[in-house]
Amino acid sequence: MAQHPDAFWLVLTTEADQERADSLAQTLISRELAACVSLQAIQSCYRWKGVVEEAKEVQLLIKTTATGLNALLGAIEALHSYDTPEILHWQAQSSHAYGAWAAASINPDA
Repeated sequence: MAQHPDAFWLVLTTEADQERADSLAQTLISRELAACVSLQAIQSCYRWKGVVEEAKEVQLLIKTTATGLNALLGAIEALHSYDTPEILHWQAQSSHAYGAWAAASINPDA
């Protein structure tokens, strides 16, 4: 997918519980791959290996920039507790002030 150098990205994933979600969020922030991670308890319903499942999970909405996106996605895949984590991402627009703050918070080479 082509990326603008100043693009802002949202990445969505879920974790099994609050402790794992907090740990993942803290790691992504401390590695400067995410500017902000919003966490919310959710109830999920899905089909897994042919069986309909329901689970309480924690959803993470992660904010990053185009320069941080690939490193962020790689980190999520490496650190996630699920064998097949949900990882969805899309480009978004932000206010100028929020976008500037987010861009200053991302350093995938740190």
